[in-house]
Amino acid sequence: MDHKIRAATLSDVNGINAVSVHLGYAAVPAHEAIHNLRLIIESNADSLYVSHIGDVITGWVHLTYAKRLASPSFTEIVGLVVDPNYRRQGVAKALVEQAIASHSVTVRVRCSEKRLDSHRFYQALGFNKAKTQHVFELR
Repeated sequence: MDHKIRAATLSDVNGINAVSVHLGYAAVPAHEAIHNLRLIIESNADSLYVSHIGDVITGWVHLTYAKRLASPSFTEIVGLVVDPNYRRQGVAKALVEQAIASHSVTVRVRCSEKRLDSHRFYQALGFNKAKTQHVFELR
């Protein structure tokens, strides 16, 4: 299959939303999805690329530029998902390669310690484990 990679547009919202449920979260209501997508597309710090076959979104990668005061800034992959029907076809690799090619600074990604397949995937693409950390949250 001929997957193509391009920057996301607002017209991709339904396809992006449909693929996003494969991250393991509940579906985002349509009005919230379009709002979130608009903010990302209009942001100077974010990039969102989609993989598609014709009009069908098969996956996406979301990046954000992280400015730091006391250490080097970097671009971070904050989301990557491929529809299960299109996995093992090079879609995720193509999306990450697009992310790397489009950003001249260091590219980072955080993976849950439980996602061992993700660790192997990123290491196969040349990423090296830089550190281990805990994430704290206050609601």
